[in-house]
Amino acid sequence: MSTPAYLVADVGATNTRFAVGEPSGALGDPVRLHTADFASAVALVQEGMARLGVAAPAGVCLAIAGPVAGGAGRLTNGILAFDGRDLGAALGVPVRIVNDFHALARALPVLHRVRTLGRVSTGLPDGVKAVIGPGSGLGMGILVPQGGDWLVVPSEGGHADLAPGTPLEDELLQLLQVEHGHVSWETVLCGPGLVRLHGAVCRLWGAQLEAATPEWITRRGATGEDAVCHQTLEVFFGLLGAAAGNLAVTVCARGGVYIGGGIVPALADFAAASALRARFDQRGRFSDYLREIPLALILDDDPGLRGALECLLRG
Repeated sequence: MSTPAYLVADVGATNTRFAVGEPSGALGDPVRLHTADFASAVALVQEGMARLGVAAPAGVCLAIAGPVAGGAGRLTNGILAFDGRDLGAALGVPVRIVNDFHALARALPVLHRVRTLGRVSTGLPDGVKAVIGPGSGLGMGILVPQGGDWLVVPSEGGHADLAPGTPLEDELLQLLQVEHGHVSWETVLCGPGLVRLHGAVCRLWGAQLEAATPEWITRRGATGEDAVCHQTLEVFFGLLGAAAGNLAVTVCARGGVYIGGGIVPALADFAAASALRARFDQRGRFSDYLREIPLALILDDDPGLRGALECLLRG
């Protein structure tokens, strides 16, 4: 009897990764497709199946970068819509749709590579865990222990109001409010947000505004060759620490807070040297509580795919 094959995908606004998973938890090498090349979710999934040579998977889980309700959702920063029932009917297999940070939260217990920032603390192994991560947007998810297993609680906390913690951040917020009106954490803590933040720093400093990309900013900022880009990254990581700390106290994440997404893990050394951990801990009289909570970067390859497989195997 052949081993059942599961099709899992991590669907972002820019790229989609597909892989084949097994009941043992083993995950094959992923294939990457450009999301915007496809006019429908069905066409995207069919191409993923074709590339992997999977004609009849035992189940499909798509982790999409957008809110999901009733088994359906739409990419927040893209055009594709995903409905599990419609996709299941078109593909002839059961299809589950989850938010990408739902899948990332589900992967937390099975991560293999993480980098702890600041004081090494084990936290509470069976305590609530949380995950946050800048990518095309700012995702969050919560993992709650339940009867020997875990329950995922989704979150759209990236759209909560940004809370500045320094005079510089106050000034930048005022500039951002003029341009954007409502300023959320996601306004600055994501790829497009990094460009917005860089523009605000340029205006504040009176520097020439460049046609910047996230990659351009991170490359020049991480090496220190460009002072504006370096300042932008410093502010970015300070705000990320504050947002992660807010998440930690909101859900009492004594099992740890993990940072994923497409931006921060690639800047692990810069993150470790930045104000990220210090801003996470700065909670006034509650700072000692935060210092006991592990804060770690997710360095596993394709943790979203791992989490999508966990969603199929363990619910």
